[in-house]
Amino acid sequence: MMVTAQTPWGWFLGYLILEVTGASASSVSSRIIQGQDCFPHSQPWQVALFSEDGFFCSGVLVHPQWVLSAAHCLQDSYIVGLGLHNLKGSQEPGSRMLEAHLSIQHPNFNDPSFANDLMLIKLNESVMESNTIRSIPVATQCPVPGDTCLVSGWGRLKNGKLPSLLQCVNLSVASEETCRLLYDPVYHLSMFCAGGQDQKDTCNGDSGGPIVCNRSLQGLVSMGQGKCGQPGIPSVYTNLCKFTNWIQTTIQTS
Repeated sequence: MMVTAQTPWGWFLGYLILEVTGASASSVSSRIIQGQDCFPHSQPWQVALFSEDGFFCSGVLVHPQWVLSAAHCLQDSYIVGLGLHNLKGSQEPGSRMLEAHLSIQHPNFNDPSFANDLMLIKLNESVMESNTIRSIPVATQCPVPGDTCLVSGWGRLKNGKLPSLLQCVNLSVASEETCRLLYDPVYHLSMFCAGGQDQKDTCNGDSGGPIVCNRSLQGLVSMGQGKCGQPGIPSVYTNLCKFTNWIQTTIQTS
């Protein structure tokens, strides 16, 4: 099953959990809940992905010409916003808008269902790094339960509105046992969970964005269960430590 960003895959997982477990799950998606405005340009690797219909997903600059994002955000082409803080700011100082027409999903995306949720997007030109645009290294060590990580994005707020300014929130990595229990039967080792404390969470619109732990890119916003920001219910992130070889090889050979 292939579901693009315009048909959020999270809705399908929500119905699957409801059908299989009887849980009250109406949707699965990602937005910043109980966060705050990021300090401007404190996340210079943050990327905004736009289609003809406007902003739809986030991404992360990992190389001067390559962006990582969630595979379920796949489009034929993209306008990629780099160095942005305010999505509504036209020609924001230090920002760039570039086109991209090549994106490569992980070959095992959705095998099994909802697993391996990552893709690489090649910008039509390389970017020069600056105070507002900078790449971030991908983590080579897998996350440890209790690690504090920072997630950022322009997804919907708790009040349902879309923010114009980039939002940040600190989350703690949950144990594999908790993640497996909450997301059975779709849990996969390509995933890890974070959040569930103090109603802090991600939800609709943050897909593909970064979760940064110990100064490296640990994961990408992928999905969640039911209503966002439920106490004790973390969300799911793509576990990038499992994919370092694929990321490096794809960049080198494409």
